[in-house]
Amino acid sequence: MRRAPHTDARLAALLLAGMMGIGALSSAAAAQCPSEGDCRKPHATPGCVMPDCCRLVCDANPLCCELAWDQACADAAIELCVGINCPAEGACDTTHATPGCSDYACCDLVTSIDGWCTYAAWDEICARLAERLCGVAPCAIDPGSATDEAEPCYERLNDGCAVGLASGRIAPGCGEAFKGRITTGGPRDTDWFALDAPARRRHRLVLEAGFPVELQYFRGGCEGPNDVKWLVAPGLCSGVVTLNFIADAGVSSLILGSGSLDRPMGNGLDCDEIDPDNPPGPDDPPPVQIFDVRWRARLDCLALGDLNGDGAVGPQDLAALLSAWGAVPPDWSADPFATDADLDGNGVVGAPDIAILLSDW
Repeated sequence: MRRAPHTDARLAALLLAGMMGIGALSSAAAAQCPSEGDCRKPHATPGCVMPDCCRLVCDANPLCCELAWDQACADAAIELCVGINCPAEGACDTTHATPGCSDYACCDLVTSIDGWCTYAAWDEICARLAERLCGVAPCAIDPGSATDEAEPCYERLNDGCAVGLASGRIAPGCGEAFKGRITTGGPRDTDWFALDAPARRRHRLVLEAGFPVELQYFRGGCEGPNDVKWLVAPGLCSGVVTLNFIADAGVSSLILGSGSLDRPMGNGLDCDEIDPDNPPGPDDPPPVQIFDVRWRARLDCLALGDLNGDGAVGPQDLAALLSAWGAVPPDWSADPFATDADLDGNGVVGAPDIAILLSDW
């Protein structure tokens, strides 16, 4: 099982550099970082291949970026650059036993999100993050005129079972748009939407977000019994995500967070508001905003038989139901974007479902 490192590598290096009295970036470092050569080994040319490590060392000893990267420079890199492994050997989209990968921009992005990829092996999760996020231009969300979730980013007010379902969920009306923010840090930030209803209901979620999205459908109350029926992670900046799904009768919630199918996102969405009860110290690092923290969501209420979500129940919905005839595949929950034709929720698409669809015609 993977464990999360407790310290950001680059932050630790910067703090160490500060304790050693290293000042502002020197002109020599700016000219020679990055350059050729292993930072942890001496070589005849100035500078080295790792930009972050190169700058740290040359700010401490400008000769390393003016004359040659000698043994003193290599020793300084070993001391200052603990946990800095970008770039490193190995393709970013494949696994390898060492930390870091060969493309600096991709390596820097992935290791900023997942510290494991900085300190340990570049495993399957690191490779999948690289495939999913590297090369995708960041996007910004315009929340527009929507109801604000009214949650400061340093508080956790809409986090469902973390604060209690009675008051810890957003209660959207049919077609009402909400806007808010998701930040990383502890405790984890999620926003819960209440879907409680006396009978099964179909919803259409229309979502935009500037960060990697994690969505879960949570059935039941906090005390149990409860379960997560599905989890889906739309791609970064994938535009407007539309999800047509059925919520079961009783207590249920839609949970919005940041992350992937592998794990929640632990870094990269820092709060940019000052918490008056816990203001930052003079030596605290600035907020890290790799992605836009904002989201905008609308939950529409549809007829149960509106399988294609076009606002009407007709021949296309009947055709979709007939094409799904029979037992619902056990792995359906892995693909909630698939049409949900099991209208009565008994695990089989059959005659009772046709009766429900026709009643909505």
